[in-house]
Amino acid sequence: MTFSRPIGYSLLAGLSFLIVLGPLLTRLDPFVAIVLSLGLLGGVLWALKSIEDPFWVALPLCLSAFLGGIFTEVFELTLPITPFQLMFILAIGLWSIHRTIKAHRLTLLGLEWPVAALVALACFSMLYSVNVEEGLLRLLRVSLNFVFVFYLYQVIQTKRQLIVLLTSITVLLTALAGYAAIFTILNPEQAAINIQLRGIGVASRAAITDSDPNIFASSLLVGIAFTTALLHSRTVPTWQRMAALGSLLILTAGVLSTYSRSSWVAVAILAAFIIWQLKNFRFVWLGLGAAIVAVVTIPQVQVLLFSVADRALSLLDPSSDASSSIRLLLGKASLEMFADSWGFGVGYRDFSYEFARRYDRYAITYVNEPHNISYQMLAELGLAGFLLFHGIILAIGRWGWQSMQRVRSSLGSWDHLLGITLLGTFLAYFVFHQFLPRFLTNAPLMVTLGLLLAYVKIQRRESAIKDSESLQN
Repeated sequence: MTFSRPIGYSLLAGLSFLIVLGPLLTRLDPFVAIVLSLGLLGGVLWALKSIEDPFWVALPLCLSAFLGGIFTEVFELTLPITPFQLMFILAIGLWSIHRTIKAHRLTLLGLEWPVAALVALACFSMLYSVNVEEGLLRLLRVSLNFVFVFYLYQVIQTKRQLIVLLTSITVLLTALAGYAAIFTILNPEQAAINIQLRGIGVASRAAITDSDPNIFASSLLVGIAFTTALLHSRTVPTWQRMAALGSLLILTAGVLSTYSRSSWVAVAILAAFIIWQLKNFRFVWLGLGAAIVAVVTIPQVQVLLFSVADRALSLLDPSSDASSSIRLLLGKASLEMFADSWGFGVGYRDFSYEFARRYDRYAITYVNEPHNISYQMLAELGLAGFLLFHGIILAIGRWGWQSMQRVRSSLGSWDHLLGITLLGTFLAYFVFHQFLPRFLTNAPLMVTLGLLLAYVKIQRRESAIKDSESLQN
């Protein structure tokens, strides 16, 4: 571990600070004093190394994004802040010091102006909005998410860092998914009740890191994408593929435990995209065969299958499912709002107010948020917002596709697997948010977006180097 001269000076200052704390530490219990001293020293060293190389703080920052409101949901602590928010403040502070010392030029995304225009349009809509306070607060949160994406784009510099990040995230998500599955679908009492409900409702849905089981399910998408890509690669070592298989099974159980039909659709499209790209169908047939054997021989799997099947088939009968019915009504309301204010929309975050005004008898229901990011943009920001937003989405998808195609000749290589994982996850999130709200405030989605743009940057840089070398030769 090496430090530059400014970092070395900062290290000396930190050690001096610990020495000054010595008299205070002597008043504590000796064991507590030793642990506190080691913790403070380790924290100082980590912070200084993070200033030298911001990836050291970017890794825990990305992991914290997948923990969501775990303080509230699991530990029942009424804290008004999440691990991600704490880490974000720390990361931006350390990166600012890094920028002051290193003075490197920022690398631009190429999307700064469209994103700024979208934010400006949302600000403009506040002039005629009736929900100004909530709109401004939500817009501030969305803008900070854009800053987070820009931060990851600047900090992530190598494919090795992308691999470390995706591996660490997948390990964390596997643990969360396993915990979720144990207390829901693997709980015989809960499974029996779910069968009796026959898809109309569920006795218990896993939601470890968020109050909404659907959002928790969506956080598992990147882990599913990464393990599926590893499993179907022909170049990855066998032990890594077996580890990916075990993780994928646990992640799949975690998604099933949420009973989130939106996430099931997203996972199906994600898996189809990855398998289509890697052209390896062997595990598809092996998986189907193993599933059939498990259903025939294991009673617990039969119970799970019937419960999940009832939940999925309830989509075909909207009259028996209030959630599906209200979604159709929300879509109809959004088209009416667009027809009335087609240019710039009814105002950012005004959808719920307008829905309650137009359909007052449904105003008391718990579902009044726009459950589709496309019609949300159409209703709240009009045609201008709709075109801006989808133009940004198409540009990101196009860049990701082009970067992935550059390494298509090395099918199944790490370059290819990273592109498939990140682009596939981004596609799955877009599909998922055609059924659920919170697209612009979904922290795991922002992590995926930041990593995808960093991947595009790395591929462009390597392609430029290769082109320069070929010209010289």
